[in-house]
Amino acid sequence: MALVDLDGVVWLGSRVIEENVEGLLRLHEAGVRLVYVTNNSTRPRAYYAWRLRRLGLPAGESSVVTSAVAAAAWVAARMPGALVYPLGEEGLVHELSAAGLVPVTLDAARRGEAQAVVVGLDRGVTYAKLDAAFRAVRAGAAFVAANEDPAMPVEDGLAPGAGALVAALERALGRRPDFVAGKPNPWMVEVARRQAGIPEGARMLVIGDRLNTDAEMARRAGLDSLIVATGVASLEEARGRATYAARNVLEALGEILGAGDPSPRPGLGERRS
Repeated sequence: MALVDLDGVVWLGSRVIEENVEGLLRLHEAGVRLVYVTNNSTRPRAYYAWRLRRLGLPAGESSVVTSAVAAAAWVAARMPGALVYPLGEEGLVHELSAAGLVPVTLDAARRGEAQAVVVGLDRGVTYAKLDAAFRAVRAGAAFVAANEDPAMPVEDGLAPGAGALVAALERALGRRPDFVAGKPNPWMVEVARRQAGIPEGARMLVIGDRLNTDAEMARRAGLDSLIVATGVASLEEARGRATYAARNVLEALGEILGAGDPSPRPGLGERRS
């Protein structure tokens, strides 16, 4: 079983990372189940599953977990049917609704009607949206972050991530979010396990491009990690940062299996004791 990141592993914006897709296909052919775990909250699970299938990768909605899914699951478990102000894009709104929560408008949030505010990436953010979220939390709404990624990998480098919006609200409010759902929180592993029907104690390997999210989540969950230098972390950074304990580091996933070897290398995907 492999928990695979998307941005920086499968693609960079609209550009597919071909060598990593080839490596994932070879893992699938070798019998490794692929579940996709991403901090990107901008699109619904169905979109990511469709995009993955177009690349030939096995994917259904149950095999995709976004930070929006994880945030919605946390809120729904504590406040079933709650009124929620989503500071984010289509994916966040969709997943909140799918969890039985009720997204409310900017004006409703400003009036203090929201019971929770969930913050994800919003590339159309305005001062009015930030103001609505600020006022809702000040009026007593729970403050939930889908993730705190300060930047995200795109075709031509990096762009501001959801963490930039979370930080703005955090500074204005003078306090931390009540909960951060996305990586490196091992809550993402738990949501993936439940949604994909992964049995307790299953052997899992986290594959990602970030040390402070992918490798750190793996460490906290007691799993092995494999970092590829195709996204945020360079090969030198990944090999030199023992803080986040990436057990395996590769330039790209094409290296994960030998050209004539259909079996994963020993140790990959094993749980740590």
